[in-house]
Amino acid sequence: MSGGRISRRQFIKGAGGTALGGLALGSLGGLLAACSSGAPAGKKGQAGQAAPLSRDPRTLVVAVDAFLPDFDPASYFLLSGIVTNYGIYEGLLRMKGNSATEVEPVLAERYRTNADKSVWTFSLRSGVKYSDGTSFDGNALKAAYTRTITAGLGAGSTLSTYITDPGTQIVVKDPGTVVFDLGLPVPRFDLLLASQYGTGVVNPNVESQGKNHGHDYLTSHSAGTGAYMVESVSPNDQVVLVRNPNYWRGWSSRQFERIIIRQVEEDSSRRQGMEAGDFDIAFPGTPQDTAALRTTPGIVVGDQKVMGMEYVVLGEYGPLASPEARRAMNLLFPHDEFLASVMEGTLEAPNSVIPDLILYSDAGSYPRTTDVDQARRLLQQAGVPQGTQLTYEYYPGRRKEPGLVLQQQLQQVGLSLKLVEKAYPAFVADMSTDRPESERASMYYWFWWPGYNSPSDYLYPILSEDATPKAALFNSGYYMNDTVNKAINDGYTVSDEHKLTAMWTRAQEIMGREDPPWIPIGQIVDTSYLRGDIDGYVANPLYVLTYDYYALSRAS
Repeated sequence: MSGGRISRRQFIKGAGGTALGGLALGSLGGLLAACSSGAPAGKKGQAGQAAPLSRDPRTLVVAVDAFLPDFDPASYFLLSGIVTNYGIYEGLLRMKGNSATEVEPVLAERYRTNADKSVWTFSLRSGVKYSDGTSFDGNALKAAYTRTITAGLGAGSTLSTYITDPGTQIVVKDPGTVVFDLGLPVPRFDLLLASQYGTGVVNPNVESQGKNHGHDYLTSHSAGTGAYMVESVSPNDQVVLVRNPNYWRGWSSRQFERIIIRQVEEDSSRRQGMEAGDFDIAFPGTPQDTAALRTTPGIVVGDQKVMGMEYVVLGEYGPLASPEARRAMNLLFPHDEFLASVMEGTLEAPNSVIPDLILYSDAGSYPRTTDVDQARRLLQQAGVPQGTQLTYEYYPGRRKEPGLVLQQQLQQVGLSLKLVEKAYPAFVADMSTDRPESERASMYYWFWWPGYNSPSDYLYPILSEDATPKAALFNSGYYMNDTVNKAINDGYTVSDEHKLTAMWTRAQEIMGREDPPWIPIGQIVDTSYLRGDIDGYVANPLYVLTYDYYALSRAS
C-alpha cells in the first residue's frame, strides 16, 4: 500500500493563528479568559457600505499568508499553490456550490459509469482552448493526465490511487470521449476528479518547455484552460493574474480584469488592510481579529464549516504509549469551554475524529467529555508515574493555546507539560522525520483536510501504519491499530455501502472512545474576510480558503 497511496500533500501551509505571550497559571477559567480577547463575536459578517476604494475597482486584491510560485498541476499540493491556481486550471468536474457530495461538470459536459462503477466515460466540452489558443480535446486530456501521473512531481498521486497505467487505463474513444478503466469498482470516482489536487488539466505542450517535464517553466508561467493566466510573479511578494482571452465561458464587463494575490504574513496586517480597504479578500487571522471584523461594517466574515480538523497528536510511545494514557489526555481537555472562550466561534466542536462533512462520519462517536478524576484513574492504570514531564510542540503563531490549557490540566493529575515552539520548517521536520523516541515530542499540534471527500484519503497520510515519519508523512504519533488501518486501506476499494458504513462506524468508535490517536480540538471553519461589495462568493467545504475568481464581481 505504501507505494501508491499517498493521495495527499506532503505538508500543508496553514493560514493565520494566534500567538500568546507568557500567561500566569490560575484557575482554568482564568486561563481560558486570558487566552480570549473578550471581544464580542457576532455570527454573521456586516455587509453594507465598504471602506472607500482608492484603487482600480476592476482589480481584485487577495491577501494571503503565503503563495507558492508553482503553476504546475502535476506538482502543487499546498494551499499556497491552490490559492493562485484555482483560477488558472480546470478539471473534468468540480464540487457544486457549497455541497460536500454533489459535483458538476466543467471540462466534461456529462459522464456515465457502468454497473459496478469500474469504468467511467466522459463526454468532453467542445470549443475549449488553453490560454495560448491550443485546443483541448481527449488526446490533450490523456497527455496532460499521463504527464501528471508519471512526472513524479507529487500531485500525480491523487490520480494514481486508481490509475497506475494511464497508457492503457485512459482510453480516447474519439476527440470528445475519454474512458477511465479503473479495473475495480470506485463508486465515487467523480468526487476524486473534483479534487483541487492533481486533477487540473495542463497544456501538454509544456513538455517542450524545458527540463523536468516543463515544470521549471511553470514556476513563472501558466498553461491552463481556466479564466485567468499568470502575467507576473514576484516571489514572496505577489502574483498577478489577468484574463484568459480564450476562456470558453466568455467575459462580462462586471468580472474582474486582474487578480493580485499578495503575500501578507502578519495576521494584524491582513486585518488592517481589510479595514483600510486595501484588500478585497483576506485569509483569516487570529480568533480575536475575526471577532472584531465580524462587527465591522462593510466586511463579511465567512462561516463555512469545512472537511478539516485541528487536533493534538498523541504519541503512541513513551508515557502515552497505552490507550488508557491517551484516553486520559482526551478527558483532561475542556473542549466546549476552550472553543467558546478561546476560539470565539472560529472552530466548531468535534463530534468524531472524522469531520462531520466527510462521508461516513459518525456524529457522537467522540464524547467530548471532561473528567479529571477519571483521567487520574486511567493514568494510574497506565502506570504513568506522578511527576512525569510531557512535551507539546507547535510553531509560531499557531495554537500555543491548547498547550497552555493542557499544561494546567496536567498539573491536576500530578504531571507537567513543557511547551516547545519550533520555526515552521523545523516543526514540520520534527513531525515527519523518523527519530528515536527520546527525540520525539509527546504531543504535536496539527490540522488536516482531504484532497477529496473520502475518509481514507483524509486519514491515510495522518493515521495509516504506512504513513509514519518513516515514510516522511504525518502519522507523527506512530499510531498503530489494526482495525483502523484496515478500514483506511479497504476504504479505497470496498464498494458496498452497508460494509463501508459498518467499517467506518467501528473505526470511529475505536478512535473516539477506545484507542484515541489524538485530541480533536475542533472542526475548521473557513472564516475568510471579504469586502461587502464583493458578489458571487460561495465557500465550498472541500475547497478550503480558495476562491472562484471567475464567479466574483464588484457590486455597483
